[in-house]
Amino acid sequence: MNSLRNIFIAISIGIVVGIIFGGLKAIFRKKAPSQKQVEFMRGLLNKFAVVLKYSTITLLMIGLLWCTYFLLLGIIVPAQAEYADNMSELIVSVLTVISIIFAFVEFVRRKDDK
Repeated sequence: MNSLRNIFIAISIGIVVGIIFGGLKAIFRKKAPSQKQVEFMRGLLNKFAVVLKYSTITLLMIGLLWCTYFLLLGIIVPAQAEYADNMSELIVSVLTVISIIFAFVEFVRRKDDK
């Protein structure tokens, strides 16, 4: 578990350092991307958003199905209620992260459409 913690610390430090150096690069380098590059990235983001939309919907439906199963498991077998509750919380947590990622991509995509 300690090595997993160290991996996440290293990734966090890498993200912070990358953001700092990326920001400095953007400040000192004022070259604007060409219209062709902007259109290419917009098209790529739109394709990614479509795939992400259907993936998110699919995962949300599967999550709803399994949360319903664990709800019924907790009702039918009271000895398994704590297990069912923990599994439902885990599923909801994962689906929340997926929904946040989808919302962020949609926000960026809609912001670019203006």
